Amino acid sequence: MEIISNVINKIVFKRATNFFILGVALTVIATIITFVINPNLKEIMEGVGNRLPDQIKESTGIEKVWSFIINNAFIVPLQMFILALVPIQFLYVISIILTVSLPGILFGVGLQVDFQKGFGIIISSIPHYFFEIFAFCLFAAILFELNQSIRIKLKNIFKKDKERVSLSKKILEVIKIYVVLTLPIMIIAAFLETYIADIILDLFH
Repeated sequence: MEIISNVINKIVFKRATNFFILGVALTVIATIITFVINPNLKEIMEGVGNRLPDQIKESTGIEKVWSFIINNAFIVPLQMFILALVPIQFLYVISIILTVSLPGILFGVGLQVDFQKGFGIIISSIPHYFFEIFAFCLFAAILFELNQSIRIKLKNIFKKDKERVSLSKKILEVIKIYVVLTLPIMIIAAFLETYIADIILDLFH
């Protein structure tokens, strides 16, 4: 907590926490809806499988860790950063919404097929889920300010009393939070998802 407070201010941390709470709520909602509506399980699993990169599906061990890092720590944050450059508020949150909805669908399917095993899948996913989603939310919280600065810059074009903002300063803040917090937390999440999740899941078999 002390490391986080030294890198980001309380407002950004509070915003990240709000994003995280919303993300958890969406996962719970997706789980309940999937469990209640009893969808076509085969189509759901095929759809989920198609969304996963081939590198993740085919890799194991440390290769799988690296695949998770490539996807979650590099590709997705880059997508979020690009979306944050578009002067539309919260567009970059789409990546988080998709990321938190997918586990909810899988949890719902797991509970339908075998309630005990499904519950085990949920419990085994909690460690890496919390790390991964909170890392995304921290990044989204600072992207909020970058996106806000871009929108202010555009508004200044049409205003006489221009509001002073520094895009370069905000971009440096984004880089700092990514390097110091988001990337390390994502690396931890990758190891948890590859190794710890299976250990916890085996306890329910």
